[in-house]
Amino acid sequence: MRVKSTLVLFPILCLILLLAPILLGLVSTWLPAFGYMPVIGATHFSLSYFNALFQHPAFTASVTSTLVSGIGATVLSLALAFWVIMHLYGTRSWAFLQKSLSPLLAMPHAAFAIGIALLISPSGWLLRIISPDITGFDSPPDWLILKDPKGYSLLFVLVLKETPFLILMILSALNQIKFRETFWVGSSLGYSSIRIWSRLVIPQLMPKLRLPILAVAAYSLSVVDISLIVGPSAPPTFAVLINRWFNDPDVSMRLLGSAGAVVLFLIVALVLLSILIIEQLLAKTTASNLVNGSRRSIISTLRPLAYGLNYSLSIIGIVCLAVLIIWSFTQVWRFPDALPSAYSLKYWAKSWPNLVDLSITSVTIALASTLISAIIVVGCLEFEVWAKRNGQSINHQRVLLLNYLPLLIPQIAFIFGVQVLLLWAHVEGTWFSMVWSHLIFVLPYVFLTLSGVYRGYDQRFYDVALTLSGSKWKSFYQIKLPMLLKPLLYSTAIGCSVSLAQYLPTLFAGAGRFSTVTTETVNLASGSDRRVMAVYALWQFAIPLIIFALAIGLPNRIFKDRVAMKS
Repeated sequence: MRVKSTLVLFPILCLILLLAPILLGLVSTWLPAFGYMPVIGATHFSLSYFNALFQHPAFTASVTSTLVSGIGATVLSLALAFWVIMHLYGTRSWAFLQKSLSPLLAMPHAAFAIGIALLISPSGWLLRIISPDITGFDSPPDWLILKDPKGYSLLFVLVLKETPFLILMILSALNQIKFRETFWVGSSLGYSSIRIWSRLVIPQLMPKLRLPILAVAAYSLSVVDISLIVGPSAPPTFAVLINRWFNDPDVSMRLLGSAGAVVLFLIVALVLLSILIIEQLLAKTTASNLVNGSRRSIISTLRPLAYGLNYSLSIIGIVCLAVLIIWSFTQVWRFPDALPSAYSLKYWAKSWPNLVDLSITSVTIALASTLISAIIVVGCLEFEVWAKRNGQSINHQRVLLLNYLPLLIPQIAFIFGVQVLLLWAHVEGTWFSMVWSHLIFVLPYVFLTLSGVYRGYDQRFYDVALTLSGSKWKSFYQIKLPMLLKPLLYSTAIGCSVSLAQYLPTLFAGAGRFSTVTTETVNLASGSDRRVMAVYALWQFAIPLIIFALAIGLPNRIFKDRVAMKS
């Protein structure tokens, strides 16, 4: 007889929260794409909006720039991530890279893009430092470095942001294979370190990196906030163009936007399918090379490039932060001066009252969505523990795929449909709609960051506590929960940072009634005073940094007399 537990309600709730908005949102987006949207009087199904989309003068160029930046960023990020790890893993430079990964990953995408823009633009800090002595420029040159029509500047920023993420995913995957044993065997057979990586390690890693790579591809093809800051503008990338149609004062343009969202969904699906097919083809065509006996590789001679890339990634992140700090305190900074001629707190004082209001809204939504996510995730993981004890198997691969689902589907492809549902239910522009829309994207990250540690918990501690107390609740709250407090707080910090960075969900679910630090930062990036823009971008970075500091510092404070609990 199959034993049941009330804990099964948590996986069911998780399933509903993740799948329901995506499926219903897709349906509510696809119906208007085919001409059915009764609320504006469109009641006849038609393909006319797809015809209008394909004939739109911006369609071809916007799709081209989307593919160039999206596919290019995915391929280059993966190549650079493997390049750095293959050459530097286990060296002295590796410790430096590990320490510099956290600031790069913690910096929100919008703040990072603004930092890059202030750094490499024709009037940016890099050109100011070398002008006029080296360049001879007394005024900014007329160079199209940012917002180029092909999307190369967007590609550049995406590569810088996604490479550290993939490095982190590779490190996580290394813990799931017998890496040291593999390396020892390869070394004993006379293989160089590069050959060991390419012939023995990477083939084991690729199946475990499949979902993160697909998530990077989906994000790069459909990103909106970074595209608004550094991407092409005439025409913009396809996702930004769709967003414009959805927000056009002419409500009939929402039908064209829905058609665009369907096409973008199909483009992303086709690219992801192509990645899976290419992976299988490469695995088959290169299988013979794995056993051809070659011990050395010419790539080994290019190790200095990996060192340069390692330090470049770290330095770029530090310099981006530095240029934001300088601009936020600038009063007068004329080109080509390397530093401002006058500093002031004026723009901080001017922006602070609004920043406080925006921060309260942002943090409240982030904490609410993250705490709900954490409770659901802990419930799901406790159900896994219960199921294992009662002989019921859990398919972890399906669980992983479910959690990656919101990351594999473009937000713009279903978020309009979610807005339609919220409007139909008369909850659009409420706290409920804001928290729910953020929860869709926060929950997967909380699950992914917490599940590994939670599943690795030594259940014997709980069993001893249960034996002594006789209470499941006391054993859980007084023993298991405190022992897992550090990973729980870290996952909460990750969830908050994800919520704080949400742009489209806030824009659509908020119905103009809610503004967050992220939405204001992206809006200001389109043409505001650089000093004000830097203030907002810096504060957008500071909030998650404070939350991460609390997540790291609180366990040390709480367990100050327990050394083992701090590790």
